[in-house]
Amino acid sequence: MAMAALSPNSVLATPIQINPQAKSEIQTSLPQVAQDAVKTAKTAQTDTVTISAQALKMADDKNTAARESSDKADRQKALRLADNRKDAARNETQKNAEKAYTSTSTNQ
Repeated sequence: MAMAALSPNSVLATPIQINPQAKSEIQTSLPQVAQDAVKTAKTAQTDTVTISAQALKMADDKNTAARESSDKADRQKALRLADNRKDAARNETQKNAEKAYTSTSTNQ
């Protein structure tokens, strides 16, 4: 008994195309499987999401509020840093003045 060699045509062919006397348990043909695959792909491609204008506005309002609160926090942080620098400079000036006073007091 001779066995047929595999070829691209025989791999893609259905059992009935290779041996017309063979009975196949698979009832769907290759073109039907291909059509089902294309139909599934088209179904996946046509799925869409619709966002209403109201939903977009609500999302934008939330983003605006978040940006404003972030900006406010940044401004407050910058003000605190500026105040800390002023306090540090004031303290340094006061220390220098005290040193100068004590040095002049001891010299007199």
